[in-house]
Amino acid sequence: MERQVTWSVSVYRHSGDAEVHEYTSHRLTSPASVREHVGLARERPWVSRIALTEHVREVTRRRIAESDLPGDGLPAATPAPAGGIVAARFYEIEGSWAGGLLSADDARDQLQELRRASGGAAGVAEAAGPAGPNLWEVTVVDFARPASEDLSHRLDA
Repeated sequence: MERQVTWSVSVYRHSGDAEVHEYTSHRLTSPASVREHVGLARERPWVSRIALTEHVREVTRRRIAESDLPGDGLPAATPAPAGGIVAARFYEIEGSWAGGLLSADDARDQLQELRRASGGAAGVAEAAGPAGPNLWEVTVVDFARPASEDLSHRLDA
């Protein structure tokens, strides 16, 4: 599983009796960048609150057989882990000229084309390894959660 962690900094101000969202930074990839954004926000006298959000993207890859591809059209929604949303599900054929991430329908089409190109050899789509291509299911899950106090202490250090 690949895991990427980024942060965003949101800045709020008071407007009368209400608190108003002023802006949110782009995704920041390092604690040093977060410290810099927080430090700049603290220098502004109108800032009433600064909120940190941690964004986590998890990408998993699972080898599957052609028969494991979902039916024609869009696949049924897949439940996400607690607190996450399934951002995308793609398919990839290792070593295929159609590199990149494919829909289930596109993966089926490419596997059929590979069978045609290989003269219809049995097992081209179903087997992985020397007898056929590896078919991968790639799932992207995004999480966004308020940064813990531990993170803000770590950032202030």
